[in-house]
Amino acid sequence: MKRICLLSTLILSSMSAHALPKCPQPEIMEHIIAPPSFDRAPYQNTLNRFITWLPNYHMIHDEIAAYGQPITVTAKFDYGSIAHKDLEFETVNFYLRGEHDSAWQFITQATTNRDGKASITIPPLTAGQYRIYAAVPADGTGTQGFITVVEPNTPAILFDIDGTLTESDAEQIGDYTGIKYADPKEAAYALVRRYIDLGYQPVYLTARVYWYAKGTRSWLSWMNLPQGYLRTSLTNETSLFRTAEYKTQQINQLKAKGLNIVRAYGNAKTDAQAFINSGLNPLQSFTIGEDAGHYGTTAINGNSYQIHINEQVDNFPAAQCE
Repeated sequence: MKRICLLSTLILSSMSAHALPKCPQPEIMEHIIAPPSFDRAPYQNTLNRFITWLPNYHMIHDEIAAYGQPITVTAKFDYGSIAHKDLEFETVNFYLRGEHDSAWQFITQATTNRDGKASITIPPLTAGQYRIYAAVPADGTGTQGFITVVEPNTPAILFDIDGTLTESDAEQIGDYTGIKYADPKEAAYALVRRYIDLGYQPVYLTARVYWYAKGTRSWLSWMNLPQGYLRTSLTNETSLFRTAEYKTQQINQLKAKGLNIVRAYGNAKTDAQAFINSGLNPLQSFTIGEDAGHYGTTAINGNSYQIHINEQVDNFPAAQCE
């Protein structure tokens, strides 16, 4: 791997002395920014030319990073809506762009492994929002993800997606195929947007497998919601059979990195189990739908968030940040 070269303005120079954490700025993630320009290059693995004519389902796992700590980012490259063939042993470029940057910065190259994954580690960055882009010079494709560097106790609200922000679990198929965007649950947009307006970092934690990430980002944009932080699972096994374990682990990792998850929303028993097992407050862990109230969580009655917003969100205090 080539040595990572970041402009000195992005490298952490001193620890923050702020009494309160920096307020998240998710609106920065809503801006549509063109991918970086890069030169095409020959295939490093000539066999890859036989799969790259297929539609791609590349993705980058968004990262919440603790202030003052290095950041490891993983990109996954795959082709074909049915086969999902991994891009093996191919060179990829990584680019970074901070919230106040006017252009992408090339940071390094990496080589994908047998699973089509390429990982890099970035030196500590100052608190704020960053975009990261991974490009395949051989065919010109690429994918964008987001890095959010947080200070301790950064306030956040966590949302499941399927059956929580959308009408049902089955609607994710529409996002995947691109045939139809998933129908949102009534007042789901207002729910998320209200917390954003109050200064909370939105976190989307879904058991959708990684190749749904591309469609999920499109859905969030269609909903006029910021795309990051979005975390999907990396295997079907996790998505189907280890959902509660996976979400519990993810929540614990987010807390360890500095997020203060003050409220969480889900619909399934596995959501409820993960919320409670990870130590979230049952009174602030909300579930909607047939399994509302499961595992000691707080039930939202009906199939709409409107009453819940009126009674429990409109009077919720603003995030403690600056």
